[in-house]
Amino acid sequence: MKNDLKLQLICGLILFLSACSPIINTQYSKYLSLKSETSECLTNYTYTNSIIVTGQAKFFKRGINLVVQTGELKNMTLGDPIADALPIRYAEIAVYNSSNHLVQCGITNASGNLKAIDGSADLLIPAVKDSYTIRVLARMNAALADPADSSKVKLIAHAAIKQDIYTNEVHYIAKTIASSGVDNLNNVDLFAYARQTDSVGVEGGAFNILNSIYTAYDYIRNNTNAIDTTCMNEKLNIYWKLGFNPFQYTDPTGNPSSISNGSFYNKVENNLFITGGRLGDISIDVTNHFDDFVIIHEFGHHVENKCGQLLTPGGSHFILARIDPRLAWAEGWANYFAGQVLFNSITRVNPELETKLTLAGLSSNWTYLFASKGFSDSLQNIGNGTGFMFDMKKAGNNPDTWQYGDFMGNSFDKVDPNRYPGEGHFREGAITRGLFKLTNACGGTCTTATPITFDKVWKSIDKITGAGQASFPFKGSHDVLEILKTFVTAPTWTTQFLSFNQNQTSEALHLFSDGAYLGTGSNTGKTYWVPYGFNLKNISNTNTCSTQEMHIQPRTDDPVLTSTNSDQRYSNHFYTIDLNTLVGLDEITITLSNPVGTTTEFDLLLFQEDYFYNGDYVCSASDSAGNCTSYVPSRTSSSDVLRSDRRSGALTSKTIRNLQALDHSKRYLLNVRAYTPNKTLSSTTDYTYILTTQLSGTKYLCP
Repeated sequence: MKNDLKLQLICGLILFLSACSPIINTQYSKYLSLKSETSECLTNYTYTNSIIVTGQAKFFKRGINLVVQTGELKNMTLGDPIADALPIRYAEIAVYNSSNHLVQCGITNASGNLKAIDGSADLLIPAVKDSYTIRVLARMNAALADPADSSKVKLIAHAAIKQDIYTNEVHYIAKTIASSGVDNLNNVDLFAYARQTDSVGVEGGAFNILNSIYTAYDYIRNNTNAIDTTCMNEKLNIYWKLGFNPFQYTDPTGNPSSISNGSFYNKVENNLFITGGRLGDISIDVTNHFDDFVIIHEFGHHVENKCGQLLTPGGSHFILARIDPRLAWAEGWANYFAGQVLFNSITRVNPELETKLTLAGLSSNWTYLFASKGFSDSLQNIGNGTGFMFDMKKAGNNPDTWQYGDFMGNSFDKVDPNRYPGEGHFREGAITRGLFKLTNACGGTCTTATPITFDKVWKSIDKITGAGQASFPFKGSHDVLEILKTFVTAPTWTTQFLSFNQNQTSEALHLFSDGAYLGTGSNTGKTYWVPYGFNLKNISNTNTCSTQEMHIQPRTDDPVLTSTNSDQRYSNHFYTIDLNTLVGLDEITITLSNPVGTTTEFDLLLFQEDYFYNGDYVCSASDSAGNCTSYVPSRTSSSDVLRSDRRSGALTSKTIRNLQALDHSKRYLLNVRAYTPNKTLSSTTDYTYILTTQLSGTKYLCP
């Protein structure tokens, strides 16, 4: 994937995401829906004479098998369907007569019972001899009452699970039954199945997606206290088709066998896509319709998009290396949100798991990130189940490792809080585990005192009080945690969470305000790193930043992600430039001095908002499927780089100019970058630098 593409889609997890956020095809508009979704059934029809329909709607899903070795959970796989079907909650009901005329609407209640549209009265149909078809649709429009005041609506769970973007047909199950016109229709039970041998459409997949989404809505309702969550009320369209890879929508002329398979969220169109497999295969390839974690992870992107701001550039992420902090935050947040919902609601999505975990000698709490590939089935004689997982309660310096595939044996975002303070802000896995352990008493290295409540995390990410505000154009986890810190009553932060962030088993989510990046001893007053997007400000000409001497310590490109991953924690510093605050600023010059270690060249780049990081490699050879097989260094700048000085050579000074010509209503990101492609740098490499302007009275720029 070319580095200069503007990516619109936000991928879900993970392992299967070698091209996690796909290219938007230029002919994409041709493939938009050709047929409108059927209107919601919202009318309560009344009849002079009527009879009652009773019954339940339930669904089956595939259960989870545990892979346990020496008392430790090593992996999970999808297996046989659960023994007892789960209720289909708050789903739309539509009843038709033999002439296919709609005669009644209703919804299922919390137990899956067929009810009138108010959710409690009986479901009534005309007392006329005929055959009637009862449909339960994978669509909900449920007003969730405020737990503090049941007379008020907290938010609306409004979502539909649809077949495809062309027909917009909502998934459903149906049952036709003859009526005498006199007797009530009792025990009209409907089931959505998880095995193709029970139903070729495996409708249980659609209703499992609906159940996971409702569970997430309900968790928000019950854990955000007095916060306004009406930002969630807009309808969410979710597309899933058995055996179909939704990435085909993004590349409709591509070869389906070579298109990456996975689930994703489209923040522009507010649509969520769940993969049902590939080219009809559902037993070997990736499917996510029974992966509750992945479904709620994707919903987590929707939450941030509607109630905060989703600034991620998309791109590959394998939970292995330091990556773009915006991507690390977006994926870390979505993982955390999924884990948070399931930790508190696991019996509502998979009640068998508690028993399985207990019988295996493990904690019955769900504390895992899990995504499956294929499944095993004793009845169908299938044994293809695999997948990967990690335990969110484990220490950052000793996490789980990949269970199979190309990355087998590699740690899930292992951090070193002593050697690499702050690196957790650039690691999806560290953000996932850090947030989870801060907000749950879950054993392992979770907080031992009172956890931070979820409503405080929500306030730290939303548009009202958090990093979802427009004043955060370049957002990472550091911004969120600095805000979260303000919501934690003193002295709790210093007595509990400061040590949690910085001790040896932490997630290396150090905060600038805690002084974690300042040197000590002979290096006192020197700053060795600043958080991503930190604001630069003018200071007087008499102060040369000597009290905040800036150091950059570039490192060798990460070898895990082949030749394309400049270390954004160490080889790059990022600052926000606001031309309204930095009045008259037209030039920025970096001057480097006091080199230690490997001789390194540096560049100065200025990115626009919503940029895609301009890497320092280009693809020189690809295979038949379009996957890059060879990269070569390239010291170029993409269209997202508005100003740059990338001259080669051992220059100790670089300058970007003509900043006043830029749009002052926008903010910009200044990137101080070491040029490191194909270079091996010593672990002691260190440069001092200063940033200056063309202004005489306010010459120096400091964080």
